[in-house]
Amino acid sequence: NSLSAMVKMLAKSDCTNTQLFLQTVEALNKVDPSASSAYYLYRLYSSRDENASAAASLENAISLLPADDVATKADYTFELATFYFKKAGKVAAAVEKAKEAVQLNPSFAGKAYLLIGTIWGSQKCGGDEVSSRAQFWVATDYMQKAKNADPSLEEEANNQMAQYRRYFPNQADAFMYDVIDGQSYSVNCNGMHETTIVRTNK
Repeated sequence: NSLSAMVKMLAKSDCTNTQLFLQTVEALNKVDPSASSAYYLYRLYSSRDENASAAASLENAISLLPADDVATKADYTFELATFYFKKAGKVAAAVEKAKEAVQLNPSFAGKAYLLIGTIWGSQKCGGDEVSSRAQFWVATDYMQKAKNADPSLEEEANNQMAQYRRYFPNQADAFMYDVIDGQSYSVNCNGMHETTIVRTNK
């Protein structure tokens, strides 16, 4: 139709950052909603730092994909996880989407676990000397899972793990809170929940 012809014409003429282009794609997506036009809107909103609209458009694109297109769904879901973390600051949603991407396509495991580990490692969690550092155990767990899933990530994962290890609580401090090495420990932080293993610096 004339709208999609206009989108193609504007795309060719380098007008993709204009308000007119955005309005045309929005109109096209209303008239003929498709995963590709919704994804295109996500890219446009994202480039303009309109993060709420960008996330909504990417969610819309995922919902409009044909049920059998699992590969694209995994791509978009992982992209949404990254977007939630880096642009929208929605850490719990980011972790959830990263895990969903792995369920859709197991080949995402390495980079998804690396992302989840990075998210946990970047959090400030409240509480005592132990609970305010427990996120670094979880971050380390995920870095280990990342390199197990994808050996090409080993160097990056090891570097991150070395950083996180420095923030483990001291053995004496942990002991004061009845926490000892090897014990199972539940971590709740910023809407995220994991069970991990206690490790201390001696």
